[in-house]
Amino acid sequence: MRSIFAIGLGVLVTALALEAFLQCMPVVSGLRMEQSSEQRPYARYLPQQDYVYSHGWALANARHGRTNRQGFTNSPDFKDGAAVLVIGDSFIESLMLEYPETLQGRLSQALGGGVYAASASGNGFADALEVFRHTRAQLHPRTVVMFVEPMDMQDILAPAQRGHSMFVSEGNDIRMVHVPYVESKAKRLVAYSALARYIYYNLKFPDWLMSQLRRSPPAAAQAPAASAPDARRAAALEYYMTQLRALGGVGDTRFIFLVDADRNMLYAPQKAVPNWKAGDRAFFIQTALRHGHQVVDMQPVFARHWAQQRERMDFLPMDGHWNPVAHDLAAQQILPLLPSASPALPAPLRQVAGH
Repeated sequence: MRSIFAIGLGVLVTALALEAFLQCMPVVSGLRMEQSSEQRPYARYLPQQDYVYSHGWALANARHGRTNRQGFTNSPDFKDGAAVLVIGDSFIESLMLEYPETLQGRLSQALGGGVYAASASGNGFADALEVFRHTRAQLHPRTVVMFVEPMDMQDILAPAQRGHSMFVSEGNDIRMVHVPYVESKAKRLVAYSALARYIYYNLKFPDWLMSQLRRSPPAAAQAPAASAPDARRAAALEYYMTQLRALGGVGDTRFIFLVDADRNMLYAPQKAVPNWKAGDRAFFIQTALRHGHQVVDMQPVFARHWAQQRERMDFLPMDGHWNPVAHDLAAQQILPLLPSASPALPAPLRQVAGH
């Protein structure tokens, strides 16, 4: 009995010591989300909220930031008359970067301001519609840059997480449904513990556990034959494009789709599993062009940069999000498409453009 008590006491003392130590370290703080509802059906964080980001067990790439008054990261407070609004998911949210390193930061530097971002981790096409629907009256943006990555097409009909929206296919009809987010008291209490946050966010223990439970044989390292998405996903994409055009008005707002490359296939074409499902990227680009939107396809841009520089555009193998190189390259492609763009580019962009 004494040995059990001694072991328990030792575990408790160790946990308290780790808690005290981690409280002094840049452990991921986590970002508290604002409650969402049918009246405000899009994901955002509590406004003017300080946060800490780091990656992995070693707390690498530690960053400190603060959400703006609208609850978004890496964006100034919204003001009417925006030159550019960038909408996306965690790639645009960019907790792992400082604002000047992001796409929106680079565009803002080149244009002298007037560039804003509205993004949240886990956003998809349905979320993008709701974000634009509920921010356009605040900003009246002349140009909206929509970031598109592989999961946007692959999961276009997937069930939404709390705080997000989804497309629901019912026969020949597509409709949008929002899953409200309400913060649980338990989550808020647990978040006070640096040790709990370290295990959850930095070590990603829940993700690891789920991956072990769902473990399956590795996929074959080959690019499958391209084909169009199934009819239901194609119908959802058509609905998205139609709704976007209606929200933008006739000529009032220009949309530019920024499409991520298949970076896995660039780095190791013989071994990697493709990021994009076969045919999805080409089908999306063709659909966007058919609806009259401009598309910035980063595949040839990233391929050229990798071939010439052998410089990664992300933090792989640890983190697949874009690094400053990718954001610079994207800004370089978008700037010439903006009506108010200055011909003079910031110094890092001139360097990239010269490659």
